[in-house]
Amino acid sequence: MIIKDNGREYDIDRLDSYSSMTQSIVNRLIYARYVGIRNVLSDSSCNKLKGSKIKDMINDTNSINEIKNIFDYSDEEIFFYVDYTIKNFPMVK
Repeated sequence: MIIKDNGREYDIDRLDSYSSMTQSIVNRLIYARYVGIRNVLSDSSCNKLKGSKIKDMINDTNSINEIKNIFDYSDEEIFFYVDYTIKNFPMVK
């Protein structure tokens, strides 16, 4: 998957070949996008939803459409950001 950010492109399949600084930037970018998705789906930003709950919620077409309207992400991007964050950030589970 290719992630685009302000004219820069990051290939997630080649993440291990990037410098540790670039890997950190990519991870922060993915987490920030996950947080945006979580905030759209949550009734309250103070009560953060668990990753598993968000994963269940994004299977609903209405939730996906709401996220798409706000962030202009594709279905594939939404599922990737949620799955990657759950897999790679232990605090999210």
